[in-house]
Amino acid sequence: MKKRLLSLVMVLCVLLVCTILLQTRLLDHRNSERAQVPGCPWCDDKTRTEDVVYLPVSTSVIRLFSPADPHFIADLVWMRTAYYFGKHALTDRQYPYLLNLLDVITDLSPRWEKPYLFGAVAIPTETENYSDGFYIIDKGLAHHPDSWELWFFKGYYLWKSGNNIAAAEAVHKASVCRGAPIYLANLSATFATGAGKKEMAIRFLEEALKNIQDPVQRKILLKKMQEVMKRDDKHGS
Repeated sequence: MKKRLLSLVMVLCVLLVCTILLQTRLLDHRNSERAQVPGCPWCDDKTRTEDVVYLPVSTSVIRLFSPADPHFIADLVWMRTAYYFGKHALTDRQYPYLLNLLDVITDLSPRWEKPYLFGAVAIPTETENYSDGFYIIDKGLAHHPDSWELWFFKGYYLWKSGNNIAAAEAVHKASVCRGAPIYLANLSATFATGAGKKEMAIRFLEEALKNIQDPVQRKILLKKMQEVMKRDDKHGS
């Protein structure tokens, strides 16, 4: 019995070592080399080995070793992510494993909204990698389709990418979500008119008016609608 247990432990150790080695090679291939900042005392190559390459890509491996409470493991990885982000924000401003960390957290605890929102802000702004930003935002929207914040960030980065029509549609979806600020309805109309889509802008404002009863807010939207129509008349004259 003891021999069997010892053999099982040895097999698990070998699998763990292989997982770490494969993880290192996979992340090396996925992420480019980190740029070194001249004069940065914390940015030498040795710090690379102290990063998070030991964290498995697949959450199935994590669940194998900790099947009882994946949400607790997500909390631990979240704390590690906060340290990781803060460390690199103060040093080399390079985050090769940030998306992987957030991916693991949201796989373990998909209904936890804050990691998606953090990724929606941090990844595009710090790394200027919009494709990774859209990935974490869309993953969040799959579990939180009524999050106006996620829809807003998606629309904002679509606008930054030059896709005004898609940006207008995303911000409009944000504007009709519960708790969304009134200015989003105006913003979606602005993006639509900027793309030359007058009918889309008016439709967005009309849909927003159906859901708003406050007279002050309705006055703001009606004023915006008049501006859209006047602007179009001027363009046509």
